[in-house]
Amino acid sequence: MSTARNKWLDAAEVTFQKYGYQKTSLEAVAQQAQKAKGAIYYHFGSKERLFEELVLKDLEKVKRTLEEVFLMEKADAKERIRFYMLARMKAFYDSPHYRETLRPEFYEHHRFMDAQKEALAQWEIGQILSLLERGVLAGDLELPGELRVYAEVLVMLLQGLEADFFLKGNYDRLEPHFDNLIAIITRGISPCPPN
Repeated sequence: MSTARNKWLDAAEVTFQKYGYQKTSLEAVAQQAQKAKGAIYYHFGSKERLFEELVLKDLEKVKRTLEEVFLMEKADAKERIRFYMLARMKAFYDSPHYRETLRPEFYEHHRFMDAQKEALAQWEIGQILSLLERGVLAGDLELPGELRVYAEVLVMLLQGLEADFFLKGNYDRLEPHFDNLIAIITRGISPCPPN
């Protein structure tokens, strides 16, 4: 990536974090970058495309974080699911541009991130499905029925929590309780103790 393009992304990152998507203008980004506004169009074409680049950077960081969890060797499947849920919540909490896409005023008028969000969700489902399959084979998990459904529901559940956690300020308040909440969710997938 060119140095000029990186300078624009750095300036956009600061500006979008400060003002949010709706209130950020390309003029403000140009002022932050100390460059002429016209150069933004050369590198990105539009405000949407510039913001999309920042969200994609956030999503790549999230994916790298989650890959580390899925590649863990020493933890059993249930522990990896726990680590995944904790890491996912923290990674998205640390992704300010992604969080901006959760706002109703953004989501209702700008659908350009839908494909990227769906691609990440499908990747997560595939990773969780693989983890569940290995967990069932190892005897770590007891899950009757179609494992893909469990993976899809887990991702939907976590996506459903995003707006409350990140937009309503509940993340900091609930974060100390995540382990207990996750224990409730994962208890149902544990093998039953022998009688």
